[in-house]
Amino acid sequence: MENFFKKSVLAGIGLFETTKEKVEEFVDDMIKRGEVSQDERSQYVKDTMDKVDQRAQEAKAWVTTQVDEAWEKIKPKTVQQIDGLQAKIDALTAELQELKDKLSQQK
Repeated sequence: MENFFKKSVLAGIGLFETTKEKVEEFVDDMIKRGEVSQDERSQYVKDTMDKVDQRAQEAKAWVTTQVDEAWEKIKPKTVQQIDGLQAKIDALTAELQELKDKLSQQK
């Protein structure tokens, strides 16, 4: 469950990562406006993608930390609930066995 939650959150972050195509479109718009020269295009795209990758890694690390901390907070309650359910299953299993034994004695 922990991995599923973590992967779901990280997949959501992936939606916000800028693709190289979008960066290239952005740089091309900057070139049209005269903010970047054509000669600087490839370096500007590379630098921007490096920054995007770095920010994405930082965001993923932050989310992983947050998920781990949240899981550690809810884990004891989850384990307690599972233990409670197991105790109920054990009680019902014992009760069912008693009923089976009574039925077999009556036959």
